[in-house]
Amino acid sequence: MPFRSFFTATLACVLATLSTGGKCFCSPAQQADAPPGFRQLLEKLASFSPDPCGPPFGPMPDSSDLESSAFYKAEEIMTEDLNALAATPRSPLERATETLRRLQRMSAEINASWPEDDRFRFEVLDLPPVLVVKVGLRTHETFFVFGGPEGKSGNAKRVWHGASSIEGIVDRNVPHTSLELHPLHRGPSQRARFLASFGYMGCAGSTGVAYSAHEWNPEGNGDLEQIIKQAGSFGLDNEVHGFAQIGEFRAEGSSINLPYCWFSPIDTWDNPSLCAIDRYDLSGDQVRFLSHTYNRPDLVPVAKAIEYAEQRDFPAVLGYCASSQVARTLVSEYPPFFFAGDIRVTHTGTGKERVELGWERKYRFDVENRAGRWLVVAFSAR
Repeated sequence: MPFRSFFTATLACVLATLSTGGKCFCSPAQQADAPPGFRQLLEKLASFSPDPCGPPFGPMPDSSDLESSAFYKAEEIMTEDLNALAATPRSPLERATETLRRLQRMSAEINASWPEDDRFRFEVLDLPPVLVVKVGLRTHETFFVFGGPEGKSGNAKRVWHGASSIEGIVDRNVPHTSLELHPLHRGPSQRARFLASFGYMGCAGSTGVAYSAHEWNPEGNGDLEQIIKQAGSFGLDNEVHGFAQIGEFRAEGSSINLPYCWFSPIDTWDNPSLCAIDRYDLSGDQVRFLSHTYNRPDLVPVAKAIEYAEQRDFPAVLGYCASSQVARTLVSEYPPFFFAGDIRVTHTGTGKERVELGWERKYRFDVENRAGRWLVVAFSAR
């Protein structure tokens, strides 16, 4: 129990004793219920629909706190079992798998009314000296990383411990999160690396993606470091006329490709138009960003100039314009929020285009490719 809670409970007991003249038999353990175990959490979740977007229809109470508690309780149980003295020699992977199967059987019993894919599930990625464990429950999936004593001699006190956190990667209140784990190329120092690729979506509409790569730092007791972070979106059907997606996902080898799209002011409906693929070099101990490649580099300066004009950020707008005059006009005249709804692109010459956005009030951008870079060279509104 935290010191503050202990102090509060003790003080309340002393005051009660002074006022009644009785004896104080209070103890902090009596002041608060013990946290629920994994079985109790599964039993509480059993009353929920396996899918927050499925039947029974209508508003459903939020269960994200219960699911998070179940995941962290599973992490706690795994840590204890990894550090327990085994009667027979077994590898960490075997011990972890046995523990997870026990939790899986418990969920199969308690959550028997749910489809099998919605009950507690797991996957273990063995990356000595760490285990990366993916766990799922209902429509949410996450991961934990366990670092242990292997790979570091002369430290008998070193024990297995959980060392990961996904805070800030994906909103845990999103109705659906899925996860794929990929081992990554190790640099010269041979530190374990992996990529967590999250997909997330609401009950309808477009989907999101979040890439988070991590490296195990064996210094001290060992810790996890994030080395790549990239978020994006994908549309309902990933088919926007004139805006084909670009590149293929790749996590093997010394360079990786991460494709994604994002919503921008030039979109015409609930599908992001602009997409990119980011390349990273993993050959060294220091991960290096290599490049963005866009599906429509001619329209990127229009989208970016609008985005920053809405924020009245003149220096940022200027970065996508050929002159300060064009940038000042955009910052002073563009509305605070804009959704294209309609876009028309006309080729006006070699490396030159006219881009018209909107219906009732139209915004016109002239863009040119200058020395391999597209810039906004003129803007008008009518």
